[in-house]
Amino acid sequence: MKWFQRDRGQRERPAGVVPLSDVVKSESVPGQAPPPPGPGGPALQRIGGDSDQVARMATFAEAVILDITHRGRGHFVVDALDAGLHSQSQLAYTDGPFACRALVNADDRPVRALRVQADGPWTIEATAVSSASVLDGAARCPASDVLRYEGGPGIASLCHEGDPRAEDGGYFLVDTFERDGNGFLDELANHVGPWRGEVPLTGPSLIYARSDGPWSISVQPL
Repeated sequence: MKWFQRDRGQRERPAGVVPLSDVVKSESVPGQAPPPPGPGGPALQRIGGDSDQVARMATFAEAVILDITHRGRGHFVVDALDAGLHSQSQLAYTDGPFACRALVNADDRPVRALRVQADGPWTIEATAVSSASVLDGAARCPASDVLRYEGGPGIASLCHEGDPRAEDGGYFLVDTFERDGNGFLDELANHVGPWRGEVPLTGPSLIYARSDGPWSISVQPL
């Protein structure tokens, strides 16, 4: 469940990836960061800066959601670090203004610090998993996000529009976790480039999608 930009050169486009010819993409970089993708909640911790920084994370006993916002026009990278300051996973890798949500501490690998590489103002707020947006039938998200599904078993239709600024079309990884964020359940998607497909969703869960570009999900109950 790692999402490393540097691994992309070693990945091949998986079988079954379908280019989305009917999706209109914009090549331009927006002038300002979009608003936070979720409703948010009381901040458990807030950090920020305007350049490269290694920021200590508070010790959380439970999984938390990170609201990540970058308002610079250049490169922006966020890596989650363990107690030895080794990179566990990459939470953001992009250029220009950007906003997304990430899930950490959900897989028995506590995050102790965040390494941020940025050329402009950025903020990261930690909130409880209860702040995740509720997936009520369908949702479309501009980038990585965390959704809370409260329904029963169903068929989830996923669509990754891709990132036109990425040579490979962008990465798309979707995992599900227990509703409280403590415990991995299943991997729903792991693809490079534009893609769409159907996957089984077994029941109530947190859905964490790591995406370089817009993506959407809709659920049809059994």
